[in-house]
Parts: sequence; structure tokens; C-alpha cells
Amino acid sequence: MSLFKFKKFDVIQSNAPQKVGTDAMVLGALVKPLNIDLSNPPYILDVGTGCGVIALMLAQKFPNAKITGIDIDAQAVLQAKFNFENTNFLNHFQTLSANFLEYHPNHKFDLIVSNPPYFNSKMPPANQQRSLARHENSMTLKDLINHSAKLLNEAGELWIIVPSERTEDLIKENLALDLLQRIKINGKPNRHVRDVLVFSHYKNELTDNVVEFTIRDDHGQYTEEYKELTYEFHYNSL
Repeated sequence: MSLFKFKKFDVIQSNAPQKVGTDAMVLGALVKPLNIDLSNPPYILDVGTGCGVIALMLAQKFPNAKITGIDIDAQAVLQAKFNFENTNFLNHFQTLSANFLEYHPNHKFDLIVSNPPYFNSKMPPANQQRSLARHENSMTLKDLINHSAKLLNEAGELWIIVPSERTEDLIKENLALDLLQRIKINGKPNRHVRDVLVFSHYKNELTDNVVEFTIRDDHGQYTEEYKELTYEFHYNSL
């Protein structure tokens, strides 16, 4: 059994095509709505929930939120459901095995979060489950953003993590949401590897809409900012 321990919950990930990794940890830990009215978002959606790790991190952060995890992979959804049911959190959880682009709930969301598939190349059929989790076979980043626009309320926000080389082309697309903030994630100093992008219907009034965050120093040790960011989640001290 593949188990990843957090301080306040465990994640079983045996049937999940994507295991708990740095991208999920960084995104889940960084999510903090820029709109002060969303300090306690009532409805949260995790797109491509996989084993449910980001949804669980958000449940820890926002204990009153009703959280939905959606994934096209039925096995992953069963894994997420099991993980949700085996926590001490009081959140109302819901899991759905469905194509996000065909999802039309009866209420709007205040916060949508996704560690989406973002590779353009295709994988062979033998790796179909992992391919769905990692590649844009069924949903592009533009599709994700534009469908999220239909599901977000006017003050809501979409948070996603993408490879840094995808950002410039993405934000030039005809998107249905405005970019509020770009958090440049450095694997090491001056090694820009990922971006956390925040989108919304409302216009950005922030002066500091591009910020940077570094995971490890030049010696491969975790930075103090990463330790501080993830302190409430990592089971072991870094």
C-alpha cells in the first residue's frame, strides 16, 4: 500500500496515476485567496483531484468549506473518496468521476484549484491512466480556464500550477478570466520551473502581481520560505 503521511491526514495513493509530489504540495500550501472576501470560501472545487491530496490540504486550511473533487479517472476518484472518508475533518466532501468540461453543477464555486495535465505529447495506450493524468488528451489548459469561468462566482478565483515555459503562450490566449497573479516557482535560485497562476472575473488591482518563491537553495536544501509554507502539512520536519 502506497501511503503519504501528512500532519493531520494520510493519503493512500495506490490507485492514483499521479502520486503526491512537489507540485501538489506547493500549490495546496500556496492557495490563499487574494480577495479578502474569500478568506473562508464556502464552495471549493478540485479539478483532477487524483488521490485527493490538494482537496485535503484545502480542507485543513478552510474547515468550513464544502469541497468537491472531480476526476475523469474512476479509480482515482475511489481513492480520493476513501481518503476523504478517513480523515477527522468536518468538511462536507463530494467526489465525482466525470469529464470536467461536461460538469454543470447547480451552484457556483468560490475557489477552483487544479494541478492539471499539461504535457502536449501523447503516451502509448498501455499508459492510458497515467497519460490522462499528465497529458492534455482530453482537456487543454485553455479549456480548463474557460470552463472554470462558467463555474466561478464573480468574486471567485482559479488557482493552477503549470510549467513555466507554458505561461507566456497561455496568457496570450483568448481567456474568459483575467490573470490576477503569477507566482514564479524556482526549484533552486534562478531555476524557474513552475508558475502558480491565479485567475478571476474581477480585475487585478494588486501592484505586486508577479512574485517569486524558491523551494531549495544552491546546496539542495529546502529554503526557509518553503519550510515555513509547508510546516502545517509535512509530517516530518524538513
